[in-house]
Amino acid sequence: MQTDYERYIKMSSLAQIGWWEADFAAGHYLCSDFLCNLLGLEGDTISFQEFQNLIREDYREQIIQEFRANAHIHRNFYEQTFPVHSRYGEIWLHTRLANREKGTGTNGGDKSFGVIQWVEAPKETGQRDSLRRVNSLLRRQNFISQSLLRFLRDEEVGSCVIEILNDILNLYYGEGRVYIFEYDENHTHQSCTYEVVSEGVSSEKDSQQHLPIDQAKWWSRQILSGTPILLNSLNQLPEEAEEEYHFLNAQGILSMMVTPLMANDRIWGYMGIDLVKSYHEWSNEDYQWFSSLANIIGICIELRKAKDNVVREQVFLNNLFRFMPMGYIRLSIIRDENNQPCDYRITDGNSLIAKIFGNSIEEYKGCLASDIHPDYVSKLDLLARVMEDNTYREGDEYFAKTGVYTHWIVYSPEEDEVVALFLDTTQAVKANKAMDRSEKLFQNIFANIPAGVEIYDKDGYLIDMNNMNLEIFGVMDKSEVIGVNFFENPNVPQQIRDRVRNEDLVDFRLNYSFERAEGYYQTNRSSIIELYTKVSKLYDNEGNFNGYILINIDNTERIDAINRIRDFENFFLLISDYAKVGYAKLNLMNRKGYAIKQWYKNVGEEEDTPLSEVVGVYRHVHPDDRQYILDFYEEVKKGNRRHFQKEMRVRRVGTADQWNWVRSNIMVTTYKPEENEIEIIGINYDITELKETEAELILARDKAEMADRLKSAFLANMSHEIRTPLNAIVGFSDLLVEAENFEERKEYIKIVRDNNELLLQLITDILDLSKIEAGTFEFSYGEVDVNALCEDIVRCMQMKVKEGVELLFGSHLSQCHIISDRNRLHQVISNFVNNAIKFTSQGSICVGYCVKGEELEFYVQDTGMGIDEEHQSHIFERFVKLNSFVPGTGLGLSICQSIVEQLGGRIGVDSEPGKGSRFWFRLPGAIAVE
Repeated sequence: MQTDYERYIKMSSLAQIGWWEADFAAGHYLCSDFLCNLLGLEGDTISFQEFQNLIREDYREQIIQEFRANAHIHRNFYEQTFPVHSRYGEIWLHTRLANREKGTGTNGGDKSFGVIQWVEAPKETGQRDSLRRVNSLLRRQNFISQSLLRFLRDEEVGSCVIEILNDILNLYYGEGRVYIFEYDENHTHQSCTYEVVSEGVSSEKDSQQHLPIDQAKWWSRQILSGTPILLNSLNQLPEEAEEEYHFLNAQGILSMMVTPLMANDRIWGYMGIDLVKSYHEWSNEDYQWFSSLANIIGICIELRKAKDNVVREQVFLNNLFRFMPMGYIRLSIIRDENNQPCDYRITDGNSLIAKIFGNSIEEYKGCLASDIHPDYVSKLDLLARVMEDNTYREGDEYFAKTGVYTHWIVYSPEEDEVVALFLDTTQAVKANKAMDRSEKLFQNIFANIPAGVEIYDKDGYLIDMNNMNLEIFGVMDKSEVIGVNFFENPNVPQQIRDRVRNEDLVDFRLNYSFERAEGYYQTNRSSIIELYTKVSKLYDNEGNFNGYILINIDNTERIDAINRIRDFENFFLLISDYAKVGYAKLNLMNRKGYAIKQWYKNVGEEEDTPLSEVVGVYRHVHPDDRQYILDFYEEVKKGNRRHFQKEMRVRRVGTADQWNWVRSNIMVTTYKPEENEIEIIGINYDITELKETEAELILARDKAEMADRLKSAFLANMSHEIRTPLNAIVGFSDLLVEAENFEERKEYIKIVRDNNELLLQLITDILDLSKIEAGTFEFSYGEVDVNALCEDIVRCMQMKVKEGVELLFGSHLSQCHIISDRNRLHQVISNFVNNAIKFTSQGSICVGYCVKGEELEFYVQDTGMGIDEEHQSHIFERFVKLNSFVPGTGLGLSICQSIVEQLGGRIGVDSEPGKGSRFWFRLPGAIAVE
């Protein structure tokens, strides 16, 4: 018995028919036994490439293109007849697609199944050409049907167009570009909207946007007249298309076919194919097929645009009803056998209607009103009248379930259809109720507010006032003053009247005289009141001016009280400022309170500084004193202390290390830390002057004590200094009388003369010192020849110089004059020279001067014993003698210092022990140098 499979094999061989299965992911065909035997396969598979190589060359490219299109576009129809090389030589096969399955092949790729049959070869060339033509027509027809199918499947228009253009390009072996151009509304410009290009062919889409049609007049005239353009070669272009020729030639185009795209007898663009690798002779079948695809694309694009517009309109309406700020519900009327309305059904509604009704619209949609509303009959009557009268109804309704107030409108857009719109008026209703309450409240406030209120019309005539206003102006009855004009009030100056007319808001103060108001209205008041008035213009809802409102306050008592308080405050501040006493009151817990200006000033702060930045900070208080007060605050918070008194140093404004003295007294007046309140009162006062006076008194006392000691020392010293030369004068005068030897008498005379000079110098120094302390030291200013002064001193002092010591006038200018006191300069320089003579035993003493800037420096430099650094700082003090064995009072240099300082100069000494000293002084002023 033969098996079914054996029978199938035998029948396939007899019928010369087999099957194939294409796995697109694996890239091969699975073949039946008949096909394997026919092609001479060793196994049961053959790759796509191997099978394509078996197809005769003149059919191969066409079949390959068809196969690629079938693989790419997922077609469900595929049928071809073509010759192949088999084990029996050249044979003709006819194949047809039977089924296609997506995602069932290797790695999830697509798989197709088809049948293949060995058919007789066409006997004549005409038959073979007819067969090839039929295959081509079938393939093109397949393209057309697939294109329609894409649009019918409602695929995205752009992707559908791109796939169709790819099909066209593949039909012509992928040797160019296929494109669609669209015109603008006025047919003045054109732009490339779709384009596909073969591999290796440049894209022109980006460069062909918004092109003026005037640049291609012949081309535009052809297309806009509905005439296609078929060029086997660019040489077929007419002479008038010279610009088009250069433009197309620059793109490498060899052959091209272009057909207009139309919609409603209007040309909106064109579709074309450019071949850039080979020439092609276009046939009528090429154009008919190409034109058919263009018509399909044009019609489908327009249909899709229309459909998209409808969808957009529908989405717009849906969104409108969905998001509009009112409830929307649609009803369908149901009629009985007598064609009378008997019920209605809810067919649609938006989310807001659910909010109003308190139920989801899904609970109502599709339901009959009789199943939902017990009183549906009354509503049905309303709906029936709306339809019969072809009009609308509106009203107000409150929904207790949701607490929503609504205003509704019902109308019939078409037969047996009714639409109801519900506007949520809850806020408006509540606002109206609140307005009613507010109006009543306003009336109550208007009547009883403790301020006078007047209402005037736009011309300034009084139309109403409240009770307080009657009291302020002494009016018994409102009717007595209604109608008076504000702008005629004699108490209101013209300047204020003008401001009220021109400004929206005006306030002013008046000394309102009732005597002046006599004749303007009747009043039972007299004298003058302090009146504060605020005027505001009134406008209606549309912004139109319709009057004035005045608010009046009688400030007479308040102003009197404020004046008394201000007088007291000014008096207190005056005392505070004079006595430098500051006051502060604050809560230590949050450091908030009040302080007067002097308190801030006493702690070195500006008046507008917040207390929180002062209390507990005290940045201007000396660190040592600051810690005392900070420790006190901590103890206060713990409840351990309630009083503080301390003298503190506060940095003086504008200085870094100068301090004022402030006495601070702080006391706790309220202690409630559990309520976050610890109230303290602080009083501070500046005692800097007291401290300075105290310091001056101490200094004066010390000076007095020192003066007393100096006086005693002075008297003791002077008694000794005076007694010494007097004793010498008296003693040697007696010896001089008794001496007989001339040389001896000469020596005694010299001793007496020297002591006379010493006594004279001592008396002179004492008298000068007395004049200096009494302030009667006299100066006589004039022009001084400095060279003559120095030469005179050197000449006079030359005889006093010891043997071995030279007194010189140092290097100097040829001419030098100064305005000063010549005698006092002579006194100071002579004193310097005398001191140098006393302490210089050998070397030289040089008297000189030099110019230093705007000062003239005099100096006396010696080569004497010098002064150590320890004694240099005391050399100009009174009664200072570095060597008690050298005669002198110790007053000379002190007197020199006083003279130089009163001349406006300064004095000093530079000295080194063993090397000598240089005494100098500098004088400012006008110096004439030559």
